[in-house]
Amino acid sequence: MRKQNNHPKIHLLLWVFGSLFVVLLGLYEKLLPPTRRLKTGKVYPYGLVLGCACHDDGTPSHAMEGRCKLAIDEYRAGRYQTLIASGSAVKNQYVEAEEMEKYIHTLDSEIPILKETHARNTWENLKYTKEMIGDQPIVVITGQMHARRASAITKNFFSDYAIASYPDFSLKRLLTEIYSRFKYCWIELSKCFSH
Repeated sequence: MRKQNNHPKIHLLLWVFGSLFVVLLGLYEKLLPPTRRLKTGKVYPYGLVLGCACHDDGTPSHAMEGRCKLAIDEYRAGRYQTLIASGSAVKNQYVEAEEMEKYIHTLDSEIPILKETHARNTWENLKYTKEMIGDQPIVVITGQMHARRASAITKNFFSDYAIASYPDFSLKRLLTEIYSRFKYCWIELSKCFSH
């Protein structure tokens, strides 16, 4: 009776999957590079707080509170001069930019805020903001789970930018962000092959 030697097949499979993993990891790093951090001592003309939905009763969600409080902290630290609140009524009737402005001004009425009220996602937050201010230096304010994708999208619109983020880990956010990152990578790869 002859024994079959499956080791070459296993080695080949391991090599194929290992190579595929390395290629996919390289693509991921290319499409979603590490977050661009704030430059010490630099004052940006604008800060952009990315929209997120309120609760259905109009009260700020945990994510909205976190982003708004970080926007206040960054302003008080002298990191930017004027805040742009961006976001439309995506999940309910409350316009995110307007609700963020109200919430921020209840905590600090001195912060100058411009509103962008048409964006329905991160890409549009940045697109419409660029239409408002041009290619001005900007600090994008969001949660850590969203920061890397926000940084990757921002580079499509602004040449001088940084990301400010706060810790916001939750299982729900993790799963949402995994889906959103795959979707973003798929869109970016599709652009490469459509030209």
